Amino acid sequence: MAKLIVLAGLPASGKSTIARELAARTGAMWLRVDSMDQAIWASNTAPADLRDWTYRAAQAVAGDNLALGRDIIADCVNDWQGARDGWDDVGRRMGIEVVWIAITCSDVAEHRRRVETRTGDVPGLTLPDWDAVSARDFHHWKSAPITIDTANRSLTDCVTAALRALGD
Repeated sequence: MAKLIVLAGLPASGKSTIARELAARTGAMWLRVDSMDQAIWASNTAPADLRDWTYRAAQAVAGDNLALGRDIIADCVNDWQGARDGWDDVGRRMGIEVVWIAITCSDVAEHRRRVETRTGDVPGLTLPDWDAVSARDFHHWKSAPITIDTANRSLTDCVTAALRALGD
């Protein structure tokens, strides 16, 4: 049965780095909302605030591919419960459990350093600054997700923890 693995966390917490490596190791399809956002903005016809447009598109693509038996790794902030509900709806429609992995960086100084020094790998995407990241309204979880704290941990350790949690 196909898996829907959804990563959630603030920008620069390590989501995309972990998602990319998980996809490479497992062969799962990596749905990266940042790439989708930038592709939409590059049309020069979309508003600055895409609201939930990209999440809905990613969820539709996830559903189509889950129906084909493909595993999905969804990589997006998922800070609002409404966004999370959309992924849970995909899981219900497909008759599969959604595996939630919250990616955090508990070391505030390290997280800020990452935000302020990172370079983007999505051409044209403007990365948020520390004020924007720290001001995000991250809703509390209804149920506890798998949590991976990337502070003072290597990528290998974080991916190993994710694979262990997934039973892979």
